[in-house]
Amino acid sequence: MWSRKSALLGSLAVSMYLMGLTLRNSQLVTVAVVIFVFLTYAALFSGHADVASSGRRMDEWIGEEGVALSNVSAMRKLSAARVFEDGEVEITLRMQNHSALPKILEVRDRVPEVMRIKQGANYILMELGPRRETFIEYTVECPLRGFYSVGPVAIRIQDTFGMFHKEKELHVYDDFLVFPKMEDLKDAFVKSKVPKIFTGAVNIRQPGPGSEFYSLREYFDGDSFRAINWNAYARSGKLMVNERERDAVSDIILIVDSRAVAETGPVSRNALVYSTRAAASLARYFLSRRDSVGLIVYGDEVVSVDRDTGKKQLYVILTKLAGAMARGNTPLQVVVNRILPHINKGSPIIVMSNLEEDPTIVNALRDFRARDFDVTVLSPSSLEFEFDARRLDRTGFEVMKTERDILISELRGMGVNIMDWEPDMLLSTALAGARGF
Repeated sequence: MWSRKSALLGSLAVSMYLMGLTLRNSQLVTVAVVIFVFLTYAALFSGHADVASSGRRMDEWIGEEGVALSNVSAMRKLSAARVFEDGEVEITLRMQNHSALPKILEVRDRVPEVMRIKQGANYILMELGPRRETFIEYTVECPLRGFYSVGPVAIRIQDTFGMFHKEKELHVYDDFLVFPKMEDLKDAFVKSKVPKIFTGAVNIRQPGPGSEFYSLREYFDGDSFRAINWNAYARSGKLMVNERERDAVSDIILIVDSRAVAETGPVSRNALVYSTRAAASLARYFLSRRDSVGLIVYGDEVVSVDRDTGKKQLYVILTKLAGAMARGNTPLQVVVNRILPHINKGSPIIVMSNLEEDPTIVNALRDFRARDFDVTVLSPSSLEFEFDARRLDRTGFEVMKTERDILISELRGMGVNIMDWEPDMLLSTALAGARGF
């Protein structure tokens, strides 16, 4: 590819050649021919810079050749494959010159548009000596959840004279995942009416293995000596053991509204952002209590994570939340009809939705309440986000706010624990408000 310098020089040579022929000036013709020869030589010399490129994903430096453009190769490493919103990823791009000639390189490592380069630079222009390497190091800040990929590497190799250059994209990519940011919860104010019976967090008043004192009874052969209440023995002269309450675990169902309307508002302040963060925070809280947590995300389709416990379950839920996209308009009633036969009666259900553009909301939540489910709704309002962003005038806001207040009052009258979640309100405050604390 011609550079501006070579184009100007070529234009000058053509002009001199034509002028020489017109004026019959052999010197001008000779100079023009010399320039043409020089440009031809420079072009041929630069032609050795490019062959082709093929891409594959890189994991480690050792044992990897990277993706090569002739004698120039690129490799990349990330400091982390998973981070939370507002977290940082350190990126190192390794450029190598395998030839015996120096290379003038212009390199740009492509990063997702939503990322902000916090430190360093993803661009470099330099001369890389023969059989030498250099490293481009920079740090990106990750403000929004999602699946992201760094790459390709845009590279331009110039000839020694700066007359010509070759451009190519090296298709080397590295993927990473940004989880929703989580709030540390002390209490969610939610307990199951009918917990499942296996080791967990919610106590039920029955004897069995657990942590809370239930009653005293006489010692029987086979009882653990650790369970003996020696104070009771001292008073009565009989061996007595402490009976504990049997622990139980409840099924917690988290439902996230990811319909297209959930993304109304600024990209970093909308209902879906708040809902995914709330679901992530609640999942971590309940799983830390050893409860069983399931997740439903509905938008253009209904995506579910089966109920389970443990740290692995948290990772699965966070991954689903990271990939939640604002699409479609699946009604809540469809979700309710699908999951009702598969969840235990009395299980706490927490819905995160802006409650907009869905005429089935009242009937859907009524179906939950009719079967004695404990229903909590956290509703981040798109109206608030739009008004804060000055995309909605005061009159329109007041009219739609009145309609929203009527809907919330109706749901509250059905026994739904609901909170109109304002943009600057902490999740813990919204939960307490919804549960009447």
